[in-house]
Amino acid sequence: MRIGVALLSHESNTFASFPTALSDFQIARGAAFADRYRGTFHEVGGFIAGAEAYGYEIMPLFGANATPGGTVRAAAYEALTAELLERIWGAMPLDGLLLGLHGAMAAEGFPQADGETVSRVRALLGPDIPLFVTHDYHGNVPPQLVEDATALIIYKTCPHIDQRERGLQAAELLTRTVRGEVQPVSSIAKPELVYNIAFHNTNMGPMKPVMDAAIELEGQPGILAASVAAGYQYADVPWMGPCIVVVADGDQDLADREAQRLADLMWSLRDELLPTIPSPAEAVATAIASEDKPVSMMEMGDNIGGGSAGDSTFVLEELLRQGASGWVLALYDPEAVEACAAAGIGAQLTLLVGGKVDDEHGPTLTVEGTVRTLHDGKFIETEVRHGGGRYWNQGLTAVLETSGGLLALNSRRTPPMSLNQLRSVGIMPEQHEIFVAKGSVAPRAAYEPVSARIIEVDSGGATSISRPREDYQLARSGLYEWTRQS
Repeated sequence: MRIGVALLSHESNTFASFPTALSDFQIARGAAFADRYRGTFHEVGGFIAGAEAYGYEIMPLFGANATPGGTVRAAAYEALTAELLERIWGAMPLDGLLLGLHGAMAAEGFPQADGETVSRVRALLGPDIPLFVTHDYHGNVPPQLVEDATALIIYKTCPHIDQRERGLQAAELLTRTVRGEVQPVSSIAKPELVYNIAFHNTNMGPMKPVMDAAIELEGQPGILAASVAAGYQYADVPWMGPCIVVVADGDQDLADREAQRLADLMWSLRDELLPTIPSPAEAVATAIASEDKPVSMMEMGDNIGGGSAGDSTFVLEELLRQGASGWVLALYDPEAVEACAAAGIGAQLTLLVGGKVDDEHGPTLTVEGTVRTLHDGKFIETEVRHGGGRYWNQGLTAVLETSGGLLALNSRRTPPMSLNQLRSVGIMPEQHEIFVAKGSVAPRAAYEPVSARIIEVDSGGATSISRPREDYQLARSGLYEWTRQS
């Protein structure tokens, strides 16, 4: 049994000021692609492990992914999909294909780019070769994608710590399909909701009862898979919003009925989906006054994992203004890093930091401090963390000690999924009182174990949780959060 494995992944924030080019993608091919993901907690790691677990020959084809950012350039999307198709064709005959897609890729000309990719792959494979697709929980899934794929499997956790398991689940169902043991049929239901990212945590309500119901459903006779996607509100695309996808064994009525049942459950919780999150000034004041420390602040408007700039200063400005102490904040600022590197360890500097990518992420601030460390920015995460990544590179990084805290200035936008981002540059988390993580839910997997308290922050930026409906042109206009507030 010859099973192809491929990956084309990008979380595209259509509100971000910087587009994503071909040069932003990390690309691996053939054996190098397999080597990159073998043994990781990523779903491709699950695809690869499935070869031994379920007895197939793996054909590693092509993998491309980039840090979340703006809309993918048309030329980049065409080049990536062209190579994907070329490598699939070159590996034929295949008995099946495991394809990792993000679910929230938007490209110029193709706002629902993942759906377009699946359509092109299906046209190449023909109607009979099983095509199993995996998605991030933050996918905006168009119905056509579910029709074109044999089955769609979506992460069940946020923070995402089950990617490898979802890859293995897809691998198992694919092999059973190839052997004729099951006949997958799928159904998608999309409740008319904006499921704000403030409520994406699967460990608490209102999402937990919906996800629990999906997990329970997977144990029922005739059900092969049940998935819930919360959607991705930072992409203005026609099918923006949550969905339920149920895969049944040859019983379309069962799939339709159960998908709608879970969608109705999600809809019944709609009045719990209106966020009330403190502003940066309020959140910093709460953190300073908190008797339970350390405190981790989730800077939601500068969520790097959602495609934001990574150099927002709204929270930093308040930390400085309110005289906070014992804080740690990682900030993307290549210019400041260069200045620190040129001055050297021990140098005292006055720097202009942050607010440089665009005019959405706060003012550029003047800070004074001492350069404490310089590091190449590479680090390894061996624990299960959001995104399943193991090898990281935040670029040349400088730690600047100010009168109140530490700025970890990096030269590559790096989502805060690992505390080793800080440890690798000499910052010991247990020695500090306030952490600022530029994310919403994803950093919790790393930060909750060392935090006495989590404080969410409704800050401005490309990933603001308070973006008005007027900013959307392609998304359906009748989604509940918007209509409820009007």
